[in-house]
Amino acid sequence: MVLVCGIGNIWRSDDGAGVRAAELLKDSFDVIICDVSPEQYVEDICRRRPKKLLILDAAHFDGEPGEFRILDPSEIDNFTISTHMIPISLFVELVKPCCEEIVIYGIQVKDVHFGNQLSDEVESGVQKLVRHLKETN
Repeated sequence: MVLVCGIGNIWRSDDGAGVRAAELLKDSFDVIICDVSPEQYVEDICRRRPKKLLILDAAHFDGEPGEFRILDPSEIDNFTISTHMIPISLFVELVKPCCEEIVIYGIQVKDVHFGNQLSDEVESGVQKLVRHLKETN
């Protein structure tokens, strides 16, 4: 089973990209909307024991706004936006024993000021990521 975790703060504009992408994947995958507290879902993830866990989160890796890429778990804290309650690397370590494979997708942000709308570029990137994940998983 493939499980998707959408992480981010929907009230910080593009920081909500991971949550938005996860919401759009509900028709194709099991999805957990983690918001800014992914640590609250460790037990649920471990109970499900997914074959593959896809973590979707906003990131800042000096790409073009809306660009997405797979992030190396050892470098994840350097790229993700720090609105989470715990570092994403710690979340990954907590769920690693429960998952056969973990893939982290970062979506390059443009704007993380207060607001509940994604920028046009990031919304477009989210749509591309959703299509990519449906085609490859």
